Amino acid sequence: MRQERLNEIWGVFALLLGLFTLASLLFFRPEDIAFYTSHPQTPVHNYAGVTGANLAFWLFLTFGLSAFLIPLLFLLWAGCFFLQRVPEKKIFKFAGLGIALFSMATLVAIAVPQDERFNEAGAVGYLAGTHLLRYFGLVGSTIVAASCLLLSLLLATDFLLYPLIRGFLEKVQLTGSAAFGLINGALRRVKDVLSSMRVQAPKPEKTRPAKPAVEKKEKEKPKAKTAEVPAMPDIPLKVTQYRPDLSDSAAAEGAEELKKAVLSENPRSASEKEKAESVKTNPAEKHRGPSGQVAAALNAISKSDREEENEGAHEGVIGSKAVSVDYQFPPLDLLRKPAAPGAAGAGDDLTANSKILEETLARFGIQVKVVEIEQGPVITRYELLPAPGVKVNSITSLQDDIALALKAMSIRLIIPIPGKSAIGIEVPNTVSSVVSLRELIDSQLFKSKKCELPLVLGKDTSGKTLIADLASMPHIIIAGTTGSGKTVCVNSIIVSLLYHATPDQLKLVMIDPKMVEMAVYNRVPHMLTPVVTNVKKAAHTLNWVVNEMENRYKLLAAVGKRNIQAFNERPMSEEAVREVEGKDSENVVPAKLPYIVVIIDELADLMMVAQDKVEGAIARLAQLARAVGIHLIVATQRPSVDVITGVIKANFPARISFKVASKVDSRTILDQGGADKLLGKGDMLFLKPGMEKLIRGQASYVTDDEINGVVDFWANQAKPEYHPEIASAQEGRAAAEGAGEKDELFDEAVAVVLETGQASTSNLQRRMRLGYTRAARIIDQMEAEGLIGPAQGAKPREIYMAQAQQNTASPSGAES
Repeated sequence: MRQERLNEIWGVFALLLGLFTLASLLFFRPEDIAFYTSHPQTPVHNYAGVTGANLAFWLFLTFGLSAFLIPLLFLLWAGCFFLQRVPEKKIFKFAGLGIALFSMATLVAIAVPQDERFNEAGAVGYLAGTHLLRYFGLVGSTIVAASCLLLSLLLATDFLLYPLIRGFLEKVQLTGSAAFGLINGALRRVKDVLSSMRVQAPKPEKTRPAKPAVEKKEKEKPKAKTAEVPAMPDIPLKVTQYRPDLSDSAAAEGAEELKKAVLSENPRSASEKEKAESVKTNPAEKHRGPSGQVAAALNAISKSDREEENEGAHEGVIGSKAVSVDYQFPPLDLLRKPAAPGAAGAGDDLTANSKILEETLARFGIQVKVVEIEQGPVITRYELLPAPGVKVNSITSLQDDIALALKAMSIRLIIPIPGKSAIGIEVPNTVSSVVSLRELIDSQLFKSKKCELPLVLGKDTSGKTLIADLASMPHIIIAGTTGSGKTVCVNSIIVSLLYHATPDQLKLVMIDPKMVEMAVYNRVPHMLTPVVTNVKKAAHTLNWVVNEMENRYKLLAAVGKRNIQAFNERPMSEEAVREVEGKDSENVVPAKLPYIVVIIDELADLMMVAQDKVEGAIARLAQLARAVGIHLIVATQRPSVDVITGVIKANFPARISFKVASKVDSRTILDQGGADKLLGKGDMLFLKPGMEKLIRGQASYVTDDEINGVVDFWANQAKPEYHPEIASAQEGRAAAEGAGEKDELFDEAVAVVLETGQASTSNLQRRMRLGYTRAARIIDQMEAEGLIGPAQGAKPREIYMAQAQQNTASPSGAES
């Protein structure tokens, strides 16, 4: 067969292959491939059929958009075969075409953003482009890929660079000579004009119009410069000054005596008569501040007066859902009013700072305009609108220069402000304002009762109230160095809970290894146990909370409810209660379950002494306790990785960080830096669950006198009912761990089992009024002594009567 006929056959084959590949790529749809969707369309919408759809998929996956070169190469080869111009050394030509395809995919990967690199450049371009950018940068990678593309063209074609370069230089030379001639002619004309002006200068009548001409040229110069810079829009400056909420709730007239009884804002300015009366009352009352005065005022108010006060002007007292009739919430008068706002000239200072910002950036060639100023209690935020074409990175690099110009200790940039095309600059106020706890509790957000467990945190940089719901968090970690405001924040949270929930709705468990921070709350009726200060007892207390969580889950499963809200809102009928309780049990299932908030003031001490017990208990509570209404508030001064371990951190999505010692601590608590540059004294960063953006705010401030007043108010209404099971868990487990002795009620429990003929934990709980943990431990001890048989599922335990009577008779004989 002649060579020309073979070339035509190969040309037809290359033409068909090129057209088929081109049609497959043009009509490719991702819905046809199972790789992109779980339900691929049948039949396929690609005009090239299933084969074309799969061919296009693999080509796009490998080369990306550069795959369109493949059908073009086939068509090019078809033309060569039809024209009988088949090149020699086909191996080099094919190698050149392959390198060209590879280089084009790499150039596409370099040109597109990183998140679109794989889709646009394919796997080949993504791998080559990523590695080139890593080792050569953007400019170097472009040079390498372009050089490879040029090399591939030299291999695939008979193209030579020398004629191209020579022609380019010749064109440059011609263009340069023409431009040089034009410039030379223009210079000659300017020279002629200047020489004519010098000749006419001595004439007095023509010197006068020359002066305005010079001034006109000088005036035209700035116009030419300003034409290059885009003009800023004329936007009026909006200034929002910080004003504390001084709106006092309408209080009842009968509560005026309470106002007078509360300690004034400056105790030293009180009259001598008031001092004498406070000394006559009780020396202990003077030491506690307003506590004794509040108690005396409460005793003076009769029960009818309290009911009348609740029915009348009642806005000064904050209520809660399902308020018990026997309890009364503390009045707002126990908390200090917010301080009056600053001087009226503060707005002038804000406007002056905005001009300083604009002038400082203008000196560096950056044109901006301050469009809005929001003043908060500690931080003022300036919103800057940059001119078109201004790079944001240029403003970021001038952070220290801006702080120097504003005479600020430190500033924080927000680029951009979420939801706005503006840049935020947070500058500390010269005079900070104290965020009063009273104005936050008196806010509509706190009164709206949308939160089950509202935590009053403070105010953000714009002066808006920060209140979070612990029930939805469901746990929170608070970190900060000494003096940063961490303990004050914890106290504000506790007081806000006491203003929201009664002892029937909320129970508190506090662990304070420092022994002095939370001792004041021992008299609050919300307490389940006195403040735990012993580290080993703290571990046993956490284990009791874990057991309580498990018991609550059993209750929820028994009544068929999924969480504590559904359990407390369920309809209570006798049939449902009997079905859950059984015949021999009464009043085991409560009508409602209170929330339990466990507050740990210093986690570092617990982790140092009993990490193996504490870490596991905290992790279990953090993972499971939300549905049954048990929540954790953990505070620490040392947010290092050995304190806030990965197990604990993974289950605490909500975190608050005050000023910390280093950037490493900031990343440990917040997963990012910034907390190491806070101002201290309540300046905080709040990370909400499910949000990556940090909220900067100022924590609310509460004094010891205010805390004592709230505690005394609750203590005068009811005494704390400590749960005996917690004490038994603390003492019983410690004794069992120390000497392995029997429980002190062991013999009495054996007598109860012999009398009733039932060896069960619920029987001991009901008969001896024991907690579940202690009753179960006694049953285990009986089984270990051989008095009863092992558990047999639903069947009752077997009781060995003879051996039991022998063991119970021996102690009595020894005593006689």
